[in-house]
This record gives sequence, structure tokens and C-alpha cells, in this order.
Amino acid sequence: MLWVFLSGMMLANLGIGFGLALYLRQVVDEGRAVVAFDSHQDTTEVDASRELSCESANAPTQTTVRARAIASIDAIPPEYIGMLQGESIVANSLVEASAEVLRLEVGKYRDALIEIDNQLRAMDDSPDSGLLEVITVELEDLNRDWLNKQAEAASTLDSNQDALGEYSDIGGSLNMVLMEQAAQIETTISNIEQFDLSSDPADGRRRLLQEISRLIDLAHDLRDKMQDTLLTILRAERRLADIDRKMQFDGLTKLHNRNGLEVVFYEWWRADIRRERIVSVGLLDIDNLRKINERFGALAGDRLLAEFGRLLGELIRKDRGFDIVARSTGQQFVIFFGDTGPRNATSSVERIRQTLEATRFNLDGEDVEMMVSIGITEVVADDTTTKVTKRLEKAMRVAKRNGRNCTVIDEGNGPAPITPPEYKVVGRTINVEER
Repeated sequence: MLWVFLSGMMLANLGIGFGLALYLRQVVDEGRAVVAFDSHQDTTEVDASRELSCESANAPTQTTVRARAIASIDAIPPEYIGMLQGESIVANSLVEASAEVLRLEVGKYRDALIEIDNQLRAMDDSPDSGLLEVITVELEDLNRDWLNKQAEAASTLDSNQDALGEYSDIGGSLNMVLMEQAAQIETTISNIEQFDLSSDPADGRRRLLQEISRLIDLAHDLRDKMQDTLLTILRAERRLADIDRKMQFDGLTKLHNRNGLEVVFYEWWRADIRRERIVSVGLLDIDNLRKINERFGALAGDRLLAEFGRLLGELIRKDRGFDIVARSTGQQFVIFFGDTGPRNATSSVERIRQTLEATRFNLDGEDVEMMVSIGITEVVADDTTTKVTKRLEKAMRVAKRNGRNCTVIDEGNGPAPITPPEYKVVGRTINVEER
């Protein structure tokens, strides 16, 4: 009987050991699968926070990021909460609330600058110096008010460093951006105060327009940086899938905006976990938009951008593949080429570039050219949107240095200019309508 009992125990132990071995093998295999998944897919529910510190092996976990972000909600000023509620925006941290408020406020500031710009442009060639003085005071008051708002935002972030948690570095970067903006705005105010509007009103008006153009450029820069900040937070908190659809499109051009482009990448990678499908991306930067804005005004520039975006939407292929156009910043547009290699994508953007070169935009009775410098790159398996953007911007800058109105490709060995074929494109004239 003892022998039977011992034999039974041995068989039972062997069975348990075999079962445990199978279980451990399954766990290991599942772990390998997760590792493989993570190595290819940084924007899914598994590991979306990699973009917050792309090169760090110690990126915060979702639980840590969310816990620390929620802990800073109490630090959000009541006036911020009221403003965001009015826009149906929910912020999960002080840094996110600050970036959202600054994005909203800089939009209002830009609108006020454009209104003053329009007043100046409505004057004749011999403007009244008294009226110029009134407008100058209005401009100075606007900038002082905007500087105060920036200072309040910087002070709020600085006095709540302990509540920023994982986002303390981002909060510090926001403060640096605000300091740089403040310094440049102060310089502009100083320049304006030195204008002698009484002796030469026409020259004073011209110089005022130049300073306003610089201020509008600063507003655009701040707006874009706030958008980048918000996207960094959304990636870290794995909230890209939660972005409201209406927040994914640009109000001016009706194309995808920066949010929408990020969601396109997110959904593409979520559907292609192993990154087996090829993707290429092109960045188009308008070469002469600043000069156009200085000449015609930012409002006319907006009208022009709306038509430009509409034309880009028409020019992308719709019969095959998965091509999406997005307006990434004020004068930059991105084309996402799904299931397309970099060479085919280069052919597509070259055809677009040559079509734009042959197109004239009739703006207020004058023909305006809109030419672009283009960077192209392939998206590789371990890419993030941040890495892709950096390569595109580098390639685009090489195109600028090479004389503009050309295309540069990065196939993994750095940016290289191309010698494109000459396509048979049809030139056209597009009337830019009043808005």
C-alpha cells in the first residue's frame, strides 16, 4: 500500500510540475509577444507613453502618469477651469490646463492684432498722424495686456512646481517659451515707442505694419508650441483615441490638423501592430508666405491658405492607397502616404510641387505664387511621430538651403536632393474669394 501511495504522489507531482511548466512557458511566450508588440507599436494602449521621453528606458507607467497628473488638478486656477468649461475642454493637469488656456488666449490676441493690422491697411497713402497715435496706443495696450497674461501663466506654473509631477520638465519648457516671447514682445513695444509718427506718417504706418507682422509670427509660434505640448501629454496619458473628431480638423483649411495627423498615425499603427505595412510622409513648407502676409495682411494670408489647402486636398490621389493631407502648422502641410514607399511618395509630391509652381492665386486682383520646399521620408518600424517629424524638418531645411521650391528625400542615410522628371501638369488660376 505504501508503495502505491508513494507512486501516486510521484505521479501527482509530475502532473503538477508538467502543468506548471506549461503555464510558465505560456507566460514567457505572452511576455515575448508583449515585448515584440511594444517594440513596434508605441501609440497603442500597451505603451503610448514612449513619446513623452522617446529615448528613455524608464518612461513612466500609465498608472504613475495618471496619478501624478490628477494630483495637480487642485492647482488649476478657478478662472482657468471656467474658461476651459466654456470651450468644453477638460484638462487633467495644471500643465495641460495652462497650455490649453494659452492656446485659446493667443488666438484672441492674434485676432486683435489682425484687427489693428486691417485698420492700418485701410488708410490711404497719407495717413493721419493723430489716428496713427491712437492706433499705436491701442497696440501697446494690447501687448501689455498679453504680457500680463503670459506672466500670470508663468507665475502659476512656477509657484506650483511640486504639483507638476511627471510634467515638471514640460512646465519648465513652457516657462522658457513664455520668457522668450515676452522678451521679443518687449523689444517690439520699445521699437514702436521710438517711432516718430508726426514727421513722416506714411513711414510710421509702414513700420507699424512690419512690427505687427512680427507679433503675428510670434503668436503663430506660441500656438504651435502649445499644440505640441498638448500632444505630448495626450500621448503620455494614452488619450489619442479620445480626441474629439471635431478637434481633429483645421477650421481654416478643413483638412486634418496636428491632432488629426497624430490620430492617423495612432490608428494606422494600432491596425498594423508589427509595422509590416510601408508608410511614407511628406512635409510641404510654403516658401513665401511671410512676404505675402507682410504685403497683403494676415487676413488675406488666411484666405490664401484656405484655397491652398483645398487645392492640396484635390491633388492627392484618391483611387488607391491611403493618402491624407494635414495642416501641421501655419504654413506647413503633411501628406501621409499609406502603403507607399518613399520613391513613389516622392513622385507624388513632385507632381504636386510642379502643379503648385504652375498655379496662380488671384488675391485682391493680383496674381500670387505659392511654391513649396518639400521633405520626404519613409516611416520605419521603430519610429515615433516625433522621430518622423524631426527627419522631415531636417530634409525640408535642406530643400530651403538648396534654393527652395524643390524636394529632398531621406531614405535612411540623411537628406538628399532629387532630380525629378518633368511632369505634364496643368496650370490654373484660382480666385481667392473674400471671407
